[in-house]
Amino acid sequence: MAVVMVLGSVAGGVHPLLEAESLNQVLGGIAASAAPAALVELIRWLDSFHYEAQPSSAELARLVVLLDEAAQPHLRQAASLYLSNVLGSRSIRYKVLGQDFYASLGRAYALVLASRPEGVEPDAQLALLLRSVRCANGEMKWAAFDYQDLPAESWRRAGEAYREACELDRLDSPVLVREGRETRSTVRREFVRLVAMKSASLDQLAPERIEAIDKLVRHLQHALELRQQPGKGQPFAVDLETLAPPRRYAAQPAEPSVAMRYFDPANAMPVLSELGRDAGGVGSRFDGMHSSTVAGAVRHLLRHWGAQPPTRRFRRHPVGGALSLATGLGFIRSLISGDALLRPAAAWTLRDASRNGFGVHGAMMDPEVCRVGNLVAAYLGENGRWVLGLVRRVRIDGKGRASVGVQRLADDPRPVILDDGGRSWNGILCDPPIRGREVRIVCEPGAVVRGGAIFLKLGERTLKMQGGPVLSAGLGYQVMGGHLL
Repeated sequence: MAVVMVLGSVAGGVHPLLEAESLNQVLGGIAASAAPAALVELIRWLDSFHYEAQPSSAELARLVVLLDEAAQPHLRQAASLYLSNVLGSRSIRYKVLGQDFYASLGRAYALVLASRPEGVEPDAQLALLLRSVRCANGEMKWAAFDYQDLPAESWRRAGEAYREACELDRLDSPVLVREGRETRSTVRREFVRLVAMKSASLDQLAPERIEAIDKLVRHLQHALELRQQPGKGQPFAVDLETLAPPRRYAAQPAEPSVAMRYFDPANAMPVLSELGRDAGGVGSRFDGMHSSTVAGAVRHLLRHWGAQPPTRRFRRHPVGGALSLATGLGFIRSLISGDALLRPAAAWTLRDASRNGFGVHGAMMDPEVCRVGNLVAAYLGENGRWVLGLVRRVRIDGKGRASVGVQRLADDPRPVILDDGGRSWNGILCDPPIRGREVRIVCEPGAVVRGGAIFLKLGERTLKMQGGPVLSAGLGYQVMGGHLL
């Protein structure tokens, strides 16, 4: 019904949202709907402005802002529902809707800014510039959930808004962020927040930590800056002349361009350090997010924004060849043991390798593989063996091709049966079984109680192990330490 009304009314020369009764009915229906239906409706209305019967500039700006405001509770709900089960088919729908909404909203704000007549009130003009940059921030987060970059057009649009506010000498003029709230922000803060998200290496984080990074950056954005001169630990810079996306610089330029702005998080580091020390209560400050998720995001920012940015410990070497990747603890164990009835196709190409990991390319994104923190097994065909690893980096390009970095967990993983005297369960041994040595076991989450004695059946051998701490965990698995007795 909504589509028929939009197309029919627009064809008649009058946009339906210009009628007060119709507008109130639409906004009321959106407010009463759940996130999926509301976002679909909002996307349809935002896209309708690109037809021939376009409202006047002032009316267009008013309508886009109203739809932007109406969407906010539904976007928060969609993000929550997506993060509750990121691999579920219904959850993926929320992610796609969030991405599509911000793409439509960005195009609508571009239309508004392009159609502004002369003599627009400075405060109204500034509010539109700020909302355009905030839209790019929302688009950035939802793109990062899919390990994609913000489109170049969105970067250009945000850069133009920043540059225009600079020309108006209004970069630091406070603007109300949302209707009915006292919170204010500035174009400078919103643009710095965008650059900060780009510099946070989101391709190394699982979706729930990307959400935590977004909340942390908003919490810290008053302390983040763009400077004309590079400082220590600032590898990202923005060129306000070309309006290209921020670039990472391996070395600081000897003579910085007057158009360059360098990201500086130095004033935010003490706040991050304080949050890092408050490991138990940090989650309560960010909409009840789990403390471990926020603490992990804090550590990530401290590492990547520090005076000494992280560097690779081992040199990468170009390699080639096809390989198979498998996920799922049970399936991986059956492959390693030789019990599996089939092996995944060699759909990935080895790109490079180092002492502690390797990088692979894929012709398309595999959602079961392409998630940071996932447990994977790679079949290296040249010597016919499985290698166990953890996904540490994912990047998806504009054509849907995947680039995945894998950290080696075990070069010779072995299936084992664990028994604590009351029950038995399956696991994978990652290290050589030598008495007196520390070992790592991959098993189901919550399967082991720390400190208890566990028997490991490895083929015909039976070993005794003292259970240790959980070293890491992810979707459907945990890596626990132990000491062989």
